[in-house]
Amino acid sequence: MNETKTQSAIAYEFKLPSATVLLIKKDPFQRLGLCKILAKQESLTIYDCADSFKGLRLAQRYQPDIIILDLEILVSSNFKLYEQLIEQSPKAQLIVCGQKIDRETILKVYSISASYYFEDGDISKLLLAIASTFEGSIYVHPLTSHLLSNNLLMPVSSLGLDSLAPKELTALKHLITGKDYQEIGQTMCISSHTVRNYICGIVKKLGLKNRTQAVVVAVCGGLLAEIQ
Repeated sequence: MNETKTQSAIAYEFKLPSATVLLIKKDPFQRLGLCKILAKQESLTIYDCADSFKGLRLAQRYQPDIIILDLEILVSSNFKLYEQLIEQSPKAQLIVCGQKIDRETILKVYSISASYYFEDGDISKLLLAIASTFEGSIYVHPLTSHLLSNNLLMPVSSLGLDSLAPKELTALKHLITGKDYQEIGQTMCISSHTVRNYICGIVKKLGLKNRTQAVVVAVCGGLLAEIQ
C-alpha cells in the first residue's frame, strides 16, 4: 500500500483535484509504475492493491474519490465488482484502465458510467481522466470515442435531448469534453454559476440523478459525434 506525496507535481494545462485515489491493479510492475507517477502529483493521495478483495476493504476504509480499476479484474467479476465498490464507497467515481479496445468490452465500461484509460504510455491522459472524472464527467479516450459515436446512438427524442434549450445543449456538449463549470463559463461567456444552473436543469429535465448520467445520455444521443 502506498500513501506518498511529493512536491514535484508535473504541470499540465488542466488542474488536478485534491483527491484520494485507490488503484486496483493486478500486475505488480504496472501497479508500481502507476503509483510512482501518481505519487508525484502533490494533490493526490494514493492507495493501491492487487485484487478485488483487498480493493473492497480499502474502498470501505479510505472512501476514495477516484477508483482506478484494472479492466481484467473488472471483467473477471462479470462487471459486478463495480457495484460492490460503489456500495463500499458511494461517492467514488470509476476509471477503468486496460489495454483492450474491443467493442463489446469498452461499451460495457461506458455503460456503467465509468471513464476508460487505454494504457498507451501517455500519463497525461490518465491525469486528464482523473481530473475529468472527479468533476463528474466521463473521460472518453480518443481511441475509443468512435465506439460511442457509432454504436450507442439513439434517437434524440427518445432520450429527451430535444427538450433542452440551445444554451443547455451547448453546455452539455462542453461537459462531455471534460471541461469544468468555470471553463465552460469562459467558453460560453457566462458565469460558472449559470453553467451549474444549466446542468442542474438538464439533469432535472431528463429525469436523471446526476451530471454523470447526463454525459452518458448526451453521448448516446450523438452529441459527442457533433463536437469531433
